[in-house]
Amino acid sequence: MKKNLAVYVLYHSQYEQEKAIYGDIYKLLCRDANHPFQDGLDIPVYLRTGDDDQMCDIKPISINNTEKTFILLLVDDKMYCSDVWHKYIGTVVKLQRENTNKVQILCVELSKYAFDIGHGLSDKQFIRLNSYSIYANWKEFQIRLFDNLIRFIKRDELRKLKIFISHSKKDENKMGQQCAIKFRDYIRLKTKFDSFFDASDILDGQDFENQIRNNVIDEQSLLVILNSNTYSEREWCQKEVLFAKSNKIPAIAVSLLDGEVKRSFPYISNIPYIRFNNNWDDVLILILRTALDQYSQAQYLSILREEMKEPDKSTFQVLPFSPEAFSYVYEELASNIIYPEPPLTKDELDVLKKIAGKEKLFFTPMQLLAQAVNLKGKNIAISVSEAPNSDFLGYGSEMIRDLTIELSRHLLITGAKMLYGGDLRKGGYTELFSDMSLQYKDYQANVDRETFFFQNYFAWPIHLNFTTETRLQYVNSRVKPVFVECPEEYKGDKSKPIAPVNNDNNYIYALSLLKMRKQMEANADARVILGGRTSDFSGFMAGIIEEFVQAVVVGHPVYLLGGFGGAACLLASLIKNEKKIEDVIAEAHKAPRYAEFVKYCQDKGIDMGYNKLEEIVASGVACLNNGLSDKQNAILMQSTDIIEIVGLIINGLKNKIGNA
Repeated sequence: MKKNLAVYVLYHSQYEQEKAIYGDIYKLLCRDANHPFQDGLDIPVYLRTGDDDQMCDIKPISINNTEKTFILLLVDDKMYCSDVWHKYIGTVVKLQRENTNKVQILCVELSKYAFDIGHGLSDKQFIRLNSYSIYANWKEFQIRLFDNLIRFIKRDELRKLKIFISHSKKDENKMGQQCAIKFRDYIRLKTKFDSFFDASDILDGQDFENQIRNNVIDEQSLLVILNSNTYSEREWCQKEVLFAKSNKIPAIAVSLLDGEVKRSFPYISNIPYIRFNNNWDDVLILILRTALDQYSQAQYLSILREEMKEPDKSTFQVLPFSPEAFSYVYEELASNIIYPEPPLTKDELDVLKKIAGKEKLFFTPMQLLAQAVNLKGKNIAISVSEAPNSDFLGYGSEMIRDLTIELSRHLLITGAKMLYGGDLRKGGYTELFSDMSLQYKDYQANVDRETFFFQNYFAWPIHLNFTTETRLQYVNSRVKPVFVECPEEYKGDKSKPIAPVNNDNNYIYALSLLKMRKQMEANADARVILGGRTSDFSGFMAGIIEEFVQAVVVGHPVYLLGGFGGAACLLASLIKNEKKIEDVIAEAHKAPRYAEFVKYCQDKGIDMGYNKLEEIVASGVACLNNGLSDKQNAILMQSTDIIEIVGLIINGLKNKIGNA
């Protein structure tokens, strides 16, 4: 499915803050996987990085599947001095000039030489911060970034955004009026926005109501409500809110409340709120983020609706925000409503259906792509780990974690439970699933002591490191740890761990991992495969490849996500006959100790599984047996679009193992 907007972050791989900057921009524009129940902007964020010493060229930017592409170029000293980057910037500028309506480049000045980067970029306004550090000017950076993105997607880049300041003048302490004046002055002196403040901006002799209305509903207007004690009582304050909501104007409320308020105007609900902390930048960030979210979602959902094949798209209507009772006051909505992620709670939906009628149906994009799926009682195993060199492929660990969260969330909503074979690394996927399960537990009613949403399998001797405290935390989070026993072949003390420091120990380790994977697969109904190492692993073969083999051997549906590189990409290439088994083995041999282990196994006549792998992939896409067409599998094996991926997987599961 075509995206409405994609953002690319470009920086030199030795940029001093590169380890964090992509991840923080991803969290800013897409989602924060560490907070799975917070609303995100859902804008896909990719990276392009490299330096003069790298062995391959920086990956080009593709715009074929995106309506608009926004390129954020972080120009620091190292980029300025890099021949590789000067060449690459030339190709990016050429791309922009050939697609002026689709591509925008925004440069960030992180070097005193940045303006001299060339390629005609010196003629464009850079983001210039108070110093050459994004993090030292993080709030200003957000404001400037949001502003540019909004004007870009609205196709009105030459008009300033206008902040409409809605306030009451009747507070006993003059709080509303005084704050409005300070906010107006801050906007005019410190920002690049316009403002509307009725006391100074309504022209003499003009109709008051028309001036107010026209400025509220102006396409460039954003409504900021300064909610003081008397705000809800004031007629014109109420009118301004109603003008904005009925015309889908982005709005936020700033709480200035002091003491008791008898009644709040009900239609201020369902908009973002912030408690005023004497920092106007925080207010600006919230209104700009809200506007960007609303405009971007409106475009994305409209594309989704237009690309629908069935059911009849004419019965679907787009709302760029979560539906509420007010949505049914000023317009007659269609029988089916598409609104942004995340899904409304059951209680919210029940209230809406009482107002709108039980025949009304509400869908988020992922729910729409996989409607009415019931996977209760099904166990879905997930093979996921970060792939090597992911930054050169154009994505970071944040995107993989984000995808894992969204997939888990929607599988849990269908009634499925999750299986994972993990370890105890700090910040690893075991910990992520534990946090997700805990959050999900809090969203469910009547969750008892016996309810587990995840099963986490641990091979011997890894689980010997499990403490009572760790086990308590898992069980409380509704994650059931499963400890797989030591292989019978090991004759040593099974209560003491061993390290894979020689071939004999490597063999026991590999047997133990294989036993864990077989036991997990025996309890699974389907498997999702993503990322994964291709070398420097502890088993007979790469862990994700071994899990793939075990899943196919027992006939389980497999969903292969190759777009994020690693072992999953290698498997996809095998299935498409683009690579051979020899290529898989060659990748594994990049770890020097692996060659010794292979010879050890050959000398002892140990089957490492490669022959079975070769036999499986020879059948092509058919080996996946996953309820998707060849075309759908081709998309799944190369896509990095989270909504598209989740929709395809859930749809395939519905077709293959879904309950009637």
